[in-house]
Amino acid sequence: MYLTKRSNGIYHVHFFKSNGKPTTITTGTKSKKGALQFLRSFQIEKTRKPEFYLRDIKQKFLIHSEAIHSTKTNRDYKLTLEKFLHFTGNKIVSDITVNQVNEYLQHRIKESSTYQGRKDYINLKSFFNWCKRLDFTEINPLDKIKRIKVPEKQPLFFTKKEFAKVCKAISKNKDYDLLGLTIFAVYTGLRRGELLNLRWNQIELNSKMLFLNNSDYITKSKRIRTIPLSKKAIAVLKRRNRIDEFVFNRNGEKFDGDYVTQRFKKYVIDAEINNKLHWHSLRHTFASWLVQKDIPIQKVSLLLGHSDLSTTQIYAHLTVNDLQSSVSVI
Repeated sequence: MYLTKRSNGIYHVHFFKSNGKPTTITTGTKSKKGALQFLRSFQIEKTRKPEFYLRDIKQKFLIHSEAIHSTKTNRDYKLTLEKFLHFTGNKIVSDITVNQVNEYLQHRIKESSTYQGRKDYINLKSFFNWCKRLDFTEINPLDKIKRIKVPEKQPLFFTKKEFAKVCKAISKNKDYDLLGLTIFAVYTGLRRGELLNLRWNQIELNSKMLFLNNSDYITKSKRIRTIPLSKKAIAVLKRRNRIDEFVFNRNGEKFDGDYVTQRFKKYVIDAEINNKLHWHSLRHTFASWLVQKDIPIQKVSLLLGHSDLSTTQIYAHLTVNDLQSSVSVI
């Protein structure tokens, strides 16, 4: 960047655009002193980084997230970022400090729970990593904050007796669409979103296989998954109307996720079983029953579509028989 004086006596600044092309800008003065002052100010302006505010970048991130993540994941990101924005204010993203993020996380733990704090930690780390990749900031504050540890919880699952009771409560109310969905859920281990977005073109009854290929619905792990169907799962499918687009629906209309969760909870209460059981417990039940039948954790992990085997290890405590046989060889 340098100055030149034109034939009319006006000084101009020569510099290169971001695309590498040379260009000039007039200083508007014939005074060398004034031109030098202009040059210094212009240099400062050129080197000054653009200011990206949290509110604007949050919206950009959510648009990006919506395109690649499930509805639930995107909803979680939105909740975390809205809470974070409310707590910190609309700051420049690159000005957000480690201390500010840490204070927010401690606030969330106190306000809600350790589990929520951990979820916010994970969501914010993803957000700031994305910001780094797009040059909205140079650092990720979460890199200097230890991942929040939560107490290990055993997965809550239905016993055979409890499952029979909840199915009876659903049948008693003649809620047969939900009954089919419930039975299929416990014998496939599919997530709620995977179940509700399941289409007939993903099922091959002859080969007894189900395919989750991310073409119509992006799974949580984003992995393509092939699931063999048991006789009980096949029996549910054979009772469904194949004219409808979605396998599980009510009067041809796709089930709403919140409706399914709330309706199922009502039947759990009606069945007078452990009222802490909920819809996701069906997925835990699928895994737990398999482990209790001595199916290896690695196979269970593949069926569940876990991206990390450590996620499936929460069911390892159920392999008591296997452990007992191991120690008996001593």
